[in-house]
Amino acid sequence: MTSNEKEWVTLLAEILERLTEKHASITYDFDGLTFESETVSDNKGITIPPVRVKINGKITITAG
Repeated sequence: MTSNEKEWVTLLAEILERLTEKHASITYDFDGLTFESETVSDNKGITIPPVRVKINGKITITAG
């Protein structure tokens, strides 16, 4: 995991902790959000081609 990825994970953990303390919820609305991966090869020589994932819809996180 890169330093930048660790920073995002830490930030997300802090946000979720604060939401839990306040019994709050947050909704993310996605319209055509696209993630693309690179080609990945494992140590056995298996290659996984690039993948594109597109998200449309809502995700609600409710902390109890």
